[in-house]
Amino acid sequence: MQAFIKIFLILLFFTKISLGAQVKIYLKEIVYLSKYEVKLSDIADIKAKNQNLKKYLSSITVKKIHDKGVITKEDILEKLKENFIDLSQTTIYGKKTIVVLKKTTIDKVFLEKLIRNYTKKSYPNIEIENISIRNISINVIGKPKIIIKEKGKTSSYIYLSIIFPNLNKEISASVKYSQIIKAVVANYPLPKGHIVKPKDVKISYIKPKRKKGYIDKIDLVLGKKLKRSIKKDEPISFRDLEKEYLVRKNSSVKVLYKKGNFKIELLGRALENGEKGQIIKVKNISSGKVIQCKVIGINKVEFLSGDY
Repeated sequence: MQAFIKIFLILLFFTKISLGAQVKIYLKEIVYLSKYEVKLSDIADIKAKNQNLKKYLSSITVKKIHDKGVITKEDILEKLKENFIDLSQTTIYGKKTIVVLKKTTIDKVFLEKLIRNYTKKSYPNIEIENISIRNISINVIGKPKIIIKEKGKTSSYIYLSIIFPNLNKEISASVKYSQIIKAVVANYPLPKGHIVKPKDVKISYIKPKRKKGYIDKIDLVLGKKLKRSIKKDEPISFRDLEKEYLVRKNSSVKVLYKKGNFKIELLGRALENGEKGQIIKVKNISSGKVIQCKVIGINKVEFLSGDY
């Protein structure tokens, strides 16, 4: 029955070929394949005017290779004959094709790389410290199908299942990791009292030693004065920077008093340091009384409350 169907297909194809139509098959010297079953189109360039015939010839299985093999011109002629191809209308160029199967070795190193890529893609803000997986060595043809599934996660470990669907195999792996964060660090040692410039710092990923206080934007440190020396690649925190006091203790300040359209300025003396927006105590120079003021500029405050 199958032979009948094959004959019928060939007759159907050939009814569309004009008399004297030629098929030319050019054998390749060597090919590298990722499959055992070798089709004619894998090892040769096929030239035929009839596209249906060309498609049919391309699909013919010439041989099955399990490692490395040679397919000769005679092998192909035999297969063409079996598939009812008119050999008088077929010319084969070349004597043989060497077929080499491309193999992938699945071992511990291969899987560690796969796990590392998977973990970094899934968790970009971690640093991998160690991957635990048992030794394995499997050779497969072509690119292996591997599925990684997460089984669980703790604050230090990620537990994975490595599944090989085509091999009906599954193994376990674990990844030990540390959390990392983005932080501003010094490009080189910076001395105490240094005013931070753009070239002094960069963004880097670090293992945090405390829960907060790190700075993740360079703009937040530029122009600031360091309270202590900073080592190369050491993160800079807010506590390492001197505060930007617009008003300093014992400095003279202008006190702005506003009530509706009524405005006056008084002279005062700051009793404490103050950043912008901070509420501080100020002594009215003329009356000697202490009032509450909000810092609004350099040596400038706004009266809030008190008997001035």
